[in-house]
Amino acid sequence: MNNLRLVILNLFIISASVLCFEIIATRISSVIFVNNYAFMILSLAILGLACGGIFSYYKLLSKSREDLLDISFHVLLLLGVSLLVFIVAVTKISFITNPFVFFFFLFWPFFFAGIFYAKIFEVYAEASFNVYAADLVGAAVGSIASIITITFLGPGNGILLLAILVICSAISFKMGRFSKFVMGGSYLILIFFGGLLVNHGNTNVIGRIPIGEFPEKDFHHTYPNLRVQSIITDSRWSIFGRADLVEYSHQNVVRHLFVDGAAGTQMLRFNGNLNKQDQVLTNLLLESTSFIPYLFLRPEEKDNMLVIGPGGGKEVLGGLVTGVRQITGVEINPDFVNIVKDQRAFNGGIYTDFSNVDILVGEGRQYVKQKPLLYDVLVMALPSTQQLQSIDNYALSENFLLTVEAIRDYLDILTPEGQIIFTVHNPWELKRLIATTMTAFEERDISPKDVLNHIIVFETDYAPTVIVKKEPYMGRGVQQILEMMSRLQENAPKATYMPGQWQSLPNTTVNNFLNQVKTSRNELHTILDSQRHDVNPVYDDSPYFYKIEPGIPDSFNKLFYGVLFAGLLIIVIPMAKVRKTISSSEKKYLQKVIALFTAIGVGFMIVEIALFQKLILYLGSPTTSLSILLSSLLVGMGLGSFCGRKFYPDKPEQRTLIFSGLIVMTGMVVIYLYPFLLGEMLVFEIVFRSIVTFQLLLPFGFLLGVLFPTFIQLLEEKSMGRFIPWMYGINGAMSVLGSVLAVILSMFFGFTPSFLVGLSCYLFIFLLIILANNDQK
Repeated sequence: MNNLRLVILNLFIISASVLCFEIIATRISSVIFVNNYAFMILSLAILGLACGGIFSYYKLLSKSREDLLDISFHVLLLLGVSLLVFIVAVTKISFITNPFVFFFFLFWPFFFAGIFYAKIFEVYAEASFNVYAADLVGAAVGSIASIITITFLGPGNGILLLAILVICSAISFKMGRFSKFVMGGSYLILIFFGGLLVNHGNTNVIGRIPIGEFPEKDFHHTYPNLRVQSIITDSRWSIFGRADLVEYSHQNVVRHLFVDGAAGTQMLRFNGNLNKQDQVLTNLLLESTSFIPYLFLRPEEKDNMLVIGPGGGKEVLGGLVTGVRQITGVEINPDFVNIVKDQRAFNGGIYTDFSNVDILVGEGRQYVKQKPLLYDVLVMALPSTQQLQSIDNYALSENFLLTVEAIRDYLDILTPEGQIIFTVHNPWELKRLIATTMTAFEERDISPKDVLNHIIVFETDYAPTVIVKKEPYMGRGVQQILEMMSRLQENAPKATYMPGQWQSLPNTTVNNFLNQVKTSRNELHTILDSQRHDVNPVYDDSPYFYKIEPGIPDSFNKLFYGVLFAGLLIIVIPMAKVRKTISSSEKKYLQKVIALFTAIGVGFMIVEIALFQKLILYLGSPTTSLSILLSSLLVGMGLGSFCGRKFYPDKPEQRTLIFSGLIVMTGMVVIYLYPFLLGEMLVFEIVFRSIVTFQLLLPFGFLLGVLFPTFIQLLEEKSMGRFIPWMYGINGAMSVLGSVLAVILSMFFGFTPSFLVGLSCYLFIFLLIILANNDQK
């Protein structure tokens, strides 16, 4: 095999392995940390790619293709070993939950990969279009392989298998230098261990990944008594996270399901007999704020119920025991559904043994947008998992369940007498939910003050609940509810707000807010701005429901400035050294190229993250959205890179001008027309929508894939190929900066404006080339 083919094949393998590792590391980070920590650590670790490029620029000066084979062997061997060290450290070192320790071990695989990429682009600069195509298509395969790997092997075994694959790739660079006996023996040993891993499947070979000690990790805080032992009896991995079934040493009445140690959902012991219920179960239900609203339902309001995120089945059980005739549950995590079904002996078969219960695997908001039926009751209890759900940041699908547009969708599928039962975590979330609901009702010409007649509130420090009725409560209906509550047992939650009962309402946080809405002449947004926490309504374009701090969280500010500072160092320090060794015309040309690599680094990441968030609504889950987006864009970019040189082959600047302009124009179509088209296709099955989305994004990816190898060609034609590793480092650092900037922009303005900022980076490239051409004239 000639050297170029060998390099392209191995580049494909390494790109697939590195992106697969990145997504798996995201899942691991989510188990150990919470979203802010996980995103920051991953962002900084991916800077390792940039650091690897800079290291290659300074320390690996040889451009010989023979030397590249030796360098690749050693670097990929270190990459494989670093993957092994990482997963062993995660499972065996107790202080791995320290962010700095975790980052240290996570950094090195990206660092060694960065050296490999930078060196290949430098040595094979004249074949940059083919090389970049192999890189991108490999990454596309890795994005899909990560889902298969996590599902069938789990993160631990998956990373071990990736390490074996990378080491095999390293050995291939010694082909012809080692004896056939050594080569064959090495491959047989590696294949043997790989086969063992595949045979083990999801069974952990080296140990379980620990759940980090954070307040958000419900796993550690379910019971305050430290003598209570939490025992994980079932643990399953998927791209949605690690699902754990937990039992407790002091009781066998309640079990919990957790995702990544958080978002605990209860599974209650039930004998399966609705006519002879356990008194312990009855008491537990009557102590729940999410159950009491079921008791208010009149017979004509019990025809059917939709539960979004039924989890362990507590809300489904509540519907069964109160006589709801048909119950549909839509659960995004298939592992939750399967665990509940497997626990039939404990939970009475609530998902398997009742003909009036139908549990579907899917994303609740997308199911509602299809408008399948009209429901009397819609229930959503604690629909949150504040953990990282994808390769990118803040990709919290549950946030889309609590936006203004979502509540409008819910109201659309309610019968005239229908109602929504929301349970959230704390009073400030409850205020934000009420404010969001008031904003949604404004579309129906119902003012915030009038919305006060549509709600009943159960305010508690934990798990407060609000009932939102499509039609206003009437005086007699309120009186009947009051009479029913008076007959409940003493420890049952009591409604803290009822329409028309202002004289007898307790002095609570939410009631003070509702009283402000009732008595103030100010607009709703003025009242909301005066609150201690950020309780403004959230929209699909900026769905950060759980962002408590007004403005940008301090952790993201620090991350932004840290990444910006690192990026500037990567530009300024080498430039200070280079400028003394090149002519003024070369320096000016180099500055232009730096600007180009910076623009595509920042611009692409902003565009990608904004598109990812947009697709979740139309494809039904973060998993599907991520897979379709990455595979479509990366395959399209690979095709664009492979074919790109055929356009104006001897005029790379003309090619840059045309393709940057096409990217801007096509991007406007993508962000404004595609949401309409995808919205119209919600009536079709997910497979059809995924295929159509893939095809729609492919041309945009094709255009995006042309510029990076074109910029390498610009350097090569000016005999400045020695700067390619440096440019690779700049591009990597600016990609991380772009991902942080995308979150900050979306928090302030939304994902559509954020996408437009990403497009403006390509507009900057277009204008820069025009100005450069004018200067040459």
